[in-house]
Amino acid sequence: MELILLFIMKFLYIVGLILIMNAVPAKAQDEPKPIIAALQQGSGKAISEFLDDMVEIRFDNDKRDFSKSQAEIVLANFFKVNPVSTFELQQQRKIDNENSYLIGAYISLNTRFRVLIKGKERENGNWFAYSLDFIQE
Repeated sequence: MELILLFIMKFLYIVGLILIMNAVPAKAQDEPKPIIAALQQGSGKAISEFLDDMVEIRFDNDKRDFSKSQAEIVLANFFKVNPVSTFELQQQRKIDNENSYLIGAYISLNTRFRVLIKGKERENGNWFAYSLDFIQE
């Protein structure tokens, strides 16, 4: 009887450890980046807080490099022409220790865009986007 009780306790301990180990990374990976909330607002100013000093922005086949302040203006114009209805995060992946990407659907009142955001985590833990692609679907 003691042997069965010991086996059950060890089994529950191992299962508990596995559940805890799997829950922690999943929670960290599932947390949306603050840039997602800025996209949901459709605010160039809010998004600019999460942009690197230089950022590549692509609208369909038109790709250009902008400073952070220029990017804020370009994005504000985009949101003015394409007011946000919703932004849905569809995928979030880490490429390596620093780089990651987000893929989502930006839906305006009359158009839908696939959005790809590439970003890098700095040593201080802050995450900055260095590339934004808006591809009309």
